[in-house]
Amino acid sequence: MGLFFTCKETAATLSDYQDGILPLAPFLKTRAHLFNCPGCRTLLATLRVLPALAATALAPEDDGWAQARRAMDAALEGALARLALAAAEVPEEARRVLAAGPDLPMRLLASTHEHLARWRTGPPQAWPLPQDILDQLPPPERWNWQEGPGGSMKAELCAESRGGLRLLLVYAAPDSTLPPHRHLGSESILVLDGAMDDLGRQYCRGDWVHYAHGTCHSPRIAPSGCWCLIREQGKARLMDAAAWLRHLSHAS
Repeated sequence: MGLFFTCKETAATLSDYQDGILPLAPFLKTRAHLFNCPGCRTLLATLRVLPALAATALAPEDDGWAQARRAMDAALEGALARLALAAAEVPEEARRVLAAGPDLPMRLLASTHEHLARWRTGPPQAWPLPQDILDQLPPPERWNWQEGPGGSMKAELCAESRGGLRLLLVYAAPDSTLPPHRHLGSESILVLDGAMDDLGRQYCRGDWVHYAHGTCHSPRIAPSGCWCLIREQGKARLMDAAAWLRHLSHAS
């Protein structure tokens, strides 16, 4: 845990913060984050009105009971949605890219991230992408899949000539490890299903990680495998070509 709270860490403290039972150190970090974050202040304000709405909704029925109950349900649903979005925080580097200007791959990645944050579970579907994202892409039967070691595969969903931007749908095989590589651009990965470990952290469904120019890493895929949506800019350079050749030969 760093010197300052993230939105995810702040969201986890808000209940104790408003009840006045938060220890001093996390209280100060929460208060400092709320001072600088309008989104978390809105979430706190919503949580503060829930008790009054609940009391109204649970009172003896009268003409306003149903309306008060609907208001409480709507407030609770909105608070939970904002809490989910805070828990699945967008990396600061990715927010800067989103604010910089038109970027279709990043916009589609952000829309998919918001969908996963709001709806942690959903009905089975042919692809691990929400339907409104699929509607903005070529039909799946036109996706050009490339196979990789151990059953891994990827397809380019869209691309822009500016800066070599592209959006990829990737399936990484269970228990596989990508060889060490360095990014000569940037990469944002959104985990759609499954999990991966990288740079000391595990990333699961709904998690978004951004790798800046010059980052060197070697993700390890969980036994469940991992579906990812990846916004990629520029290329990556293998750090150990011999290891990559060994990886290919073991997978064949």
